[in-house]
Amino acid sequence: MKRVISVTLFAVCLTTLFGQTFNDPNVYSNFNEYKNNAPSLTFDFQLKKRTGFNIFMTGGIANYRIRRVNPQTETEKIEKEVWGIRVNGVDYINSYPYSKILGYNKIEGKGYYSYFIGEPARFEKEQRELGIIGTNESQIAVCCQTGYVILPTGKVLHLNPVLLLDLCKDNEDIVKEITKSNLRTEDVHEMFEILRKYNLIKE
Repeated sequence: MKRVISVTLFAVCLTTLFGQTFNDPNVYSNFNEYKNNAPSLTFDFQLKKRTGFNIFMTGGIANYRIRRVNPQTETEKIEKEVWGIRVNGVDYINSYPYSKILGYNKIEGKGYYSYFIGEPARFEKEQRELGIIGTNESQIAVCCQTGYVILPTGKVLHLNPVLLLDLCKDNEDIVKEITKSNLRTEDVHEMFEILRKYNLIKE
């Protein structure tokens, strides 16, 4: 009896440590799999939170990192190639494809638009693709809380009040709310709340 209990406790601890059931698909190879809640790949790894606090800084690393990939030969694939992962029912987006920063960020809301807090892209090419800078602008330093939105096409963009207004322009009430709020780019959670309301309307 004691042996059965010990084995059970070991299994529970192992699952807690690595944060998932290895027999079930837990990795999204692309955006469509994420959109359809259908991860197709199964990886054995540990997801480790960088810190107990949400710390974001220019040149900082992602808030979650992949550790102990088994087999190790799959490390580069899960760090750089896959779209995202699901751990204990929570989805995380791989930051490398859009920012060239290793790590994962928790998706805070999912719907017509998904959204999350991530790190500022370090390089000019990625800053331009994310909409942080314009076509003819040079690389800039971006710090603090950086919000991102995932469009229905899968494209990731840096979230700001101007973009938010454009994303919600077909809803008069929400447009009025955005206009009255005098939002700033750093008002990430306020913009997320507006996207949450918009998603509910689009359902």
